[in-house]
Amino acid sequence: MRVEKSFLKWIGSKNRIIDQLLPYLPIGESHCTRLIEPFVGAGNVFINTNYQSYIIGDSNRDLMNVYVWLYDNLALLVNTAESLFNDNLDYYEVRHLFNNCQPFDRDSVEQAARFIWLMRHCFNGICRYNKSGKFNTPKGNYKKVYFPKQELINFSNKLNSHELLMLSVDFTETLGYADYGDVIYCDPPYLSASENDSFVGYTPGGFDFIGTIALRDCLIKAVRKGAIAIVSNSDNAITRDIFSDFERYTITAPRRVAANGNRQPAKELICVLTPDML
Repeated sequence: MRVEKSFLKWIGSKNRIIDQLLPYLPIGESHCTRLIEPFVGAGNVFINTNYQSYIIGDSNRDLMNVYVWLYDNLALLVNTAESLFNDNLDYYEVRHLFNNCQPFDRDSVEQAARFIWLMRHCFNGICRYNKSGKFNTPKGNYKKVYFPKQELINFSNKLNSHELLMLSVDFTETLGYADYGDVIYCDPPYLSASENDSFVGYTPGGFDFIGTIALRDCLIKAVRKGAIAIVSNSDNAITRDIFSDFERYTITAPRRVAANGNRQPAKELICVLTPDML
């Protein structure tokens, strides 16, 4: 299959496993016409599916600001971002500007362009914030950085060619829209094998064991209303226990980065829950 690529360089992107993931998402069935993604991230699932309508959400406000500009004014965003890629800019100066913009500029096209630039130049496409809400991923080591102009155009076209609701909110609010026949795909920050570990980075508030349990409970509630839920996560005893009511499948995913330098393929869980299972 031909895989469309997101405009974002993004750690944990589903681009490399989209062919393994899509068979678990009901597509083309008469009663499954809307996809809901509460953790849309780089949008690789969104751009590689063809539902009649979508609800895409994310609690990362900077990310969703890019989506809004892609939807509202592609030309302005592309021109603003391209000017950054064409200049010989210092990574830490751009990061400083990004982190210290005025509150009224937080949703500006300049901030959207800087976010795209930072995600292409930062270490391994890791979107990480400190507890003060400052983007703190260090600079990556790249000989040449690609400007994803065509990918931006393709993504904008997809956003504008379907019935669409975009939300910059917590997953609980996005899942509140779920109803009969909806397909929900969740790609939350992954849990490690330790219950005490938490991921603090993708948003200032982080995401942890308790958050994953809350996500599971929200999904069960949505499935009781007639939705179908699919969740990706790491394959370990903790996640298997949390999603024990789901059908669980194992896939192998390439690993782009690890703290210990291990880039061997990793096992991931695909958890599926349908109304007939409750």
